Amino acid sequence: MTEEQLIKSLRQGDLPALEALIDRYTPYVSAVISRILRGRQADVEELTADVFLAAWGNRAKLRPGQVKGYLGAIARNRAFNLLRASRESLPLEEDVLLLEADGPDRELDKKETAQMVNRALGHLDRPQRELFVRHYYYGQTVQEAAEAMGLNQSTAKTWLRRGRAALKAILEQEGYGHEAVGDFQTDGRVHG
Repeated sequence: MTEEQLIKSLRQGDLPALEALIDRYTPYVSAVISRILRGRQADVEELTADVFLAAWGNRAKLRPGQVKGYLGAIARNRAFNLLRASRESLPLEEDVLLLEADGPDRELDKKETAQMVNRALGHLDRPQRELFVRHYYYGQTVQEAAEAMGLNQSTAKTWLRRGRAALKAILEQEGYGHEAVGDFQTDGRVHG
């Protein structure tokens, strides 16, 4: 069954199509969640089921060629939400600081920063961009990303270092100040 046929059947409420979707994408969804929730297999299994339940509930939104990305985005978001929810509670003073930092202005800043970084990523060579996405967006270790791309680990590290430098230069050239570039560099991950 093609993805287009699968989506058509899902939209009609066909449960065997849901089973086909689950069979086809469970390894991928589980892998995305496992990379984020290392060693928490029960949570991985529960979230994997939740992802397909969410896809079923939003089946009208599914588009051919975008199903895998859609499922991956749901999987990442749910896994990160679970991580955030499982953190220990903070003292009151730190809670207040978090509330100020997580207001509507911060959300807008995050979106703008993400758009800015995505535009800058577009300037990198395709293999470098793929490595960045694998490492910073999908959470693969350098070794996992390198193996998946057929690179040795030292080459991957070199590409990431050069890529970070190139991105910093591109962002500064486009007029984004050091604070915006700092969002990209503080912990080595793209925020937003």
